[in-house]
Amino acid sequence: MRLFIVLLLCLALATCSSQPPRVQVINPASAELTQSRSFKLIAAEQAVNGPLPFAERYRQLDQLLREGLTQRGYHASHKAQILVYYWLAVQDSPLDFHLETAPPTPLGPYQALHRLRDSTGTLRIRLTTPEQHILWEGLTSTGLSPQRDSAELLERATQALLQQIPVASP
Repeated sequence: MRLFIVLLLCLALATCSSQPPRVQVINPASAELTQSRSFKLIAAEQAVNGPLPFAERYRQLDQLLREGLTQRGYHASHKAQILVYYWLAVQDSPLDFHLETAPPTPLGPYQALHRLRDSTGTLRIRLTTPEQHILWEGLTSTGLSPQRDSAELLERATQALLQQIPVASP
């Protein structure tokens, strides 16, 4: 029982601590990306089939992407050289904790199985040409989840991912 309480306490402390977002660059930047300067955000509904998780966060995400790309030397335009696809998703997987403790009675050992779920939010950004050639693509995982949704987590995830996009050449 003590081991279970210690595990739960460690899990609670780990989820409360502010971890930096884990960023993964799926497709590194092509030379064509730094030569392009104008971008257009493509709504997530056009990139994802089905319902969007965190639908209420897309207005904030749109603003964060516009500001972040502008800071990196790009500018918004209707006749864009870069199309920016972005969407949020939830990776949901089971967590099983097996605990063996001393026998409570002379009948034998006791094994407990505790089933929990790990829900992690991800943000994916894909930059393409109007002809759909991928210029850059990245993914970040954060503590963002249906149970722990916040504007601050989304902002940190977006900033971490945008830092991986090369600055536009002058």
